[in-house]
Amino acid sequence: MKEILRVICDGGWSSKGDIANKVGIQGSTLDSILSLLSLKGYLKTIDSAVEMPRGCIGCLISKGCIQNASAGSVYMITDKGKNYLEKN
Repeated sequence: MKEILRVICDGGWSSKGDIANKVGIQGSTLDSILSLLSLKGYLKTIDSAVEMPRGCIGCLISKGCIQNASAGSVYMITDKGKNYLEKN
């Protein structure tokens, strides 16, 4: 799980397929881990049609990123997730 958090934190915009390939797991396994990380408060699921994360405002690729993400979920690492990565 830590490796997935790290990829999300460091990687910027990545598809689920990209993340799964980087960590060497199946897409269905990744979905389960993303759900668990969200339940534990390490990730926040963003509905890109309703809200845009503050960090996206002013980002050069935010429009393309949010538009591409509208076909699926966008995950944003929370402060709790960042703290976890810093401590471990």
